[in-house]
Amino acid sequence: MQNLSEVLKQFQQQYANKANLSDIIESIGKDQDIRSFWNEHQDELNSDAFQLKMGDLYEYIQQKKRIAAGEKVLYPGYYPQLTIEKGYPIVHYVADEKTRKQLMQREKLTLYKIPKSVRSADWSTIGQEIIDHAQEEQGKTEAFVSLNKILKSLTSTVQNNFVQGIYLYGDFGVGKTYMMGALANALAVNNIGVMLLHFPSFISDLKATFDHKNESLDELLSKAKSVSVLILDDVGADTLTAWSRDSILGIILEYRMQNELTTFFTSNFDANGFEQYLSQTREGNEPIKAARLMQRVKFLAKPVQMTGKNKRLEN
Repeated sequence: MQNLSEVLKQFQQQYANKANLSDIIESIGKDQDIRSFWNEHQDELNSDAFQLKMGDLYEYIQQKKRIAAGEKVLYPGYYPQLTIEKGYPIVHYVADEKTRKQLMQREKLTLYKIPKSVRSADWSTIGQEIIDHAQEEQGKTEAFVSLNKILKSLTSTVQNNFVQGIYLYGDFGVGKTYMMGALANALAVNNIGVMLLHFPSFISDLKATFDHKNESLDELLSKAKSVSVLILDDVGADTLTAWSRDSILGIILEYRMQNELTTFFTSNFDANGFEQYLSQTREGNEPIKAARLMQRVKFLAKPVQMTGKNKRLEN
């Protein structure tokens, strides 16, 4: 087995007149990761591997130093790693933990007409705020504890049974959507497919496509039925029609109930108020249809109230 220092020394002697080469060679020879890579993979490397790939090795060292110092790097969020390609060392960039979670979240999370502030909501931060301001945030405690139990169940490796969601209700602006956004982000980074859908906007956009087919909305409707975790935000905020109740909401909930898929809701109505809302359409009063739909809601989700100050008015 050749010694790395000897290989680098021979190369330096061969190109003794090259400016700065000695400094580069010295830094390569001193890097413990490169030395370990050499010792482990020497049999796989071509005889001229380090000489021809001196630039890659130096880039590897420099990028590691910049990351450690918190300086600007070539690929933010990625760290360098040495691999072998056709007998030569190559610098390969791997996503760090934060970037990996962001990529996972992007892949697993679907948001529809959700406010920008909600998209970055963090579950741990909400939990810490409730602990730090227990007196002021006590109206959120039950909701957070209930949702946190579900989060643990859904992310458990031994979870096989149906996990019931939450029907989260309360006044305007108390933070229902924000808390659900944080939950959605937490599920997504744990490799669970989740959709957070502002239901009134979705219904409005579907209505606008009556005269022309919209494949993206059709796909969204199909995904709302089958995604692992669905969060229907602000149900009861739109003007109800028999079509939106029976052909959209009813179909989604029927499929999810039959397939035992975890489903959440946010609403300003409590369960009784929501049932009353479902019974009143432009076509008239239909309490039987409303009761039938509420059976699905209650199967899928347990009612939990959230109270607190109206954050929108404070802001």
